[in-house]
Amino acid sequence: MLYNLIIIGAGSAGIPCAIKAAERGLKVLVIEKDNRVGGTLHLTAGHLSGANTNRQNEKGIADSTENHYNDIVRISKNTMDATIAKKAVDLAPSTINWLQKIGYVFHELTPIIIYGHEPYYTPRTYFGKDDYAAKDITGSGKMILKTLMPIWDKYVFEGKIEILFNHSFEDLHRAENIVTDITVKNCLINEFFNIVCKNINVVITTGGYAANAAFYNDVMKPYEGNPNIHFAKRLLSTANEFSQGEGTKALINIGATFAGADKYMSTLGGIELEPKSGKASFWDAWASVSNSKDRMPREIYINENGERFMNEHDLTVDERERIVLQQPNQRFYVVFDEASLLAGPCVVVQWNANKFKEESAKEKCCWQANSIEELAIKINVPFKNLEKNITNFNIAVDSKNDIQFCRTILEHKVDTAPYYVLLVYAYSLISFGGIKVNEQLQILCEDGTTIKNCYAAGEILGAAATSSNAFCGGMLLTPAISFGKWLGDTL
Repeated sequence: MLYNLIIIGAGSAGIPCAIKAAERGLKVLVIEKDNRVGGTLHLTAGHLSGANTNRQNEKGIADSTENHYNDIVRISKNTMDATIAKKAVDLAPSTINWLQKIGYVFHELTPIIIYGHEPYYTPRTYFGKDDYAAKDITGSGKMILKTLMPIWDKYVFEGKIEILFNHSFEDLHRAENIVTDITVKNCLINEFFNIVCKNINVVITTGGYAANAAFYNDVMKPYEGNPNIHFAKRLLSTANEFSQGEGTKALINIGATFAGADKYMSTLGGIELEPKSGKASFWDAWASVSNSKDRMPREIYINENGERFMNEHDLTVDERERIVLQQPNQRFYVVFDEASLLAGPCVVVQWNANKFKEESAKEKCCWQANSIEELAIKINVPFKNLEKNITNFNIAVDSKNDIQFCRTILEHKVDTAPYYVLLVYAYSLISFGGIKVNEQLQILCEDGTTIKNCYAAGEILGAAATSSNAFCGGMLLTPAISFGKWLGDTL
């Protein structure tokens, strides 16, 4: 069968790329390592961002792509890839309008300002009616996938899209400035074969590498000892298990430029339910510690030295994320007492007080003790330091004056046994390093050349391209869909 387009990866970028190409009458081959399509669409909270959309206009919200871009410049401190970020911002409204046209149903609250990361100045974050809505974490956002699948299934049924499941992308081969063939493995029978693509465009949408600790360690190794670059020494990941970086490695092997790993930034709230597993799940157990708007903190944060190290209430999300990366092992303990536990919503969003007590009895990710000394022993922090910092905080609450960190909300002391502690990590959901492309999304090589028939979209470009070492809401998922859609429309 002769194909007009080959797409490697059936996720956030690959699905819309295949749909739009099939819509134009192209015959599309899609290669997917998993046994289903969707990729990170099965895990994402589903947040999109875009300015001057039909949805904003319906709500009477004045916005522009220029304002959106300027917000990204502000949040990233103007260190993103200007060409790629600008393209993403310009394409975003048409992408969101397209999703709405084909059946995507917005949550009634949207667009809104989300405070889980550094917020935009204008309400321009969208999610579906069944997706994550700030305080209601019941499951991952699937509205985008649900919207795309009927169209995908239609073109698969018609034979316009052919999908090879359980096939991994192993390698590609380059002659001069074109890719001549790609090597694929049938994972079920461990059989390798080549697909000739000398006169066919190839789009790489294999995602990032945030689930591959070995690859992460390799790309971060050059930055060890650099006082200006902080990153997790041990990768704790919530990423899709298939985010292994195969596409990134294959492109690097043929000379593609890789950049942005030094822009690493973590997300706060990771809980390692099984110690040393290297895995966390935003949907199973996540600590609300990234801001004080979604949940008012009643606890104090203590590092491995037994010392309080930040203002738990008043800091911005960005400030918190950067401070935690400077702590030993990029983790900290959330410390509180019985009175605090019972005073409101649990710090672990999916749990209540009874659930927290049950988990603390297991002593895997949280603990309880009848004294501060016993607590210090259980979590292996210096007792004198822990006692001193808790005492100083209790004095601050009594005097309403936090001399050390100037916290403005001081209502709950840590003085009523039993005492509790939760171990929280800075975790990785996305990859910051990625393959460099030009404005047409063609692969750029270290030798200054461009691979004419090879394109990339989605997380393989790296979050640093659109957000640098910060989190700009919706600026990974929306560009993935937009770039995939654009390539499907134009190639």
